[in-house]
Amino acid sequence: MSTTTVLFQIHYFDRWAEKAFSDLRAGAPPNHEFVVLMHLPVSAPVPERVLRHPHHIVRTPELLALPYPAKVGGEGWNLWHDGHTDLILMHYWRAHPGHDRYWAIEYDVRYTGPWRRFFAAFENDASDLLAPMLCRRRDFPEWLFWPSLVSPGTPPSDAEAVSSFMPVFRASGRLMQAMDEAYRQGWSGHLECSFATIAATRGLAIADLGGDGEFTPEARRGRFYSGTVRDVYRAPGSFVFKPTFFRTGSRPGMLWHPVKPFWFGAEFRRELLVARSAVGRVIRSRAAWLLPSRWRPPGSFSRNAPSR
Repeated sequence: MSTTTVLFQIHYFDRWAEKAFSDLRAGAPPNHEFVVLMHLPVSAPVPERVLRHPHHIVRTPELLALPYPAKVGGEGWNLWHDGHTDLILMHYWRAHPGHDRYWAIEYDVRYTGPWRRFFAAFENDASDLLAPMLCRRRDFPEWLFWPSLVSPGTPPSDAEAVSSFMPVFRASGRLMQAMDEAYRQGWSGHLECSFATIAATRGLAIADLGGDGEFTPEARRGRFYSGTVRDVYRAPGSFVFKPTFFRTGSRPGMLWHPVKPFWFGAEFRRELLVARSAVGRVIRSRAAWLLPSRWRPPGSFSRNAPSR
């Protein structure tokens, strides 16, 4: 029997997160293993709640030690803003390479129905990558993260370069092996273009979880999520980057993201970062000399210092 690991990816683990993890694994098929996949700062203690469940903890120095020369480190390197959170998954895979399939599901993804029904819908799909909103570069060349894609040798064509939206995805064991090999060889980029592009260039099968795009099988059209592929926030839809949902919608059998409890402090800080970014763009375009040198590169005005 093939084995599947479902990784609940998170950077904190409170009562709300524990319930979400419990809902995820409720009634799971016998060949599915569920693990809390957690990134923590160097000095942060492991939450006691995590110790009640299967877990894999990784810290930034361990990620920076991975043998991926173009993917880790460098001036201004940032795990979150630069889209390198797949390194957390790669760290897990290197420790547990024996599974046939790896689901990665972020903590703020919800499904309006039993998760076991969601997993069952893809059991007979042999695709090496299942992900939402797969899109070729030729169809969305202005996407924000294409410049991050780095490949040794001949660059992938606009047909081979494929983006996706990755709060939830499934990778086969052989795709994980291909990712490890490619990153060792010097590939790099935001995970939302590196995974699908490396799969495509290596002849591995990719398919959309649902939606209505080129990579969506006929049986899944209009199912599992809605979203806007050619929008920076993937909105409107049920599965977007922004805005935040404080509860799921009522339509059954759908993925929702991001779904988070309302925390006033966190929401205020998020909006403050958005405002700072807007102010920074205006000043940078009209009076860059007013900014300290560290704030002149695009994006730096709105970023927190990277956690090491």
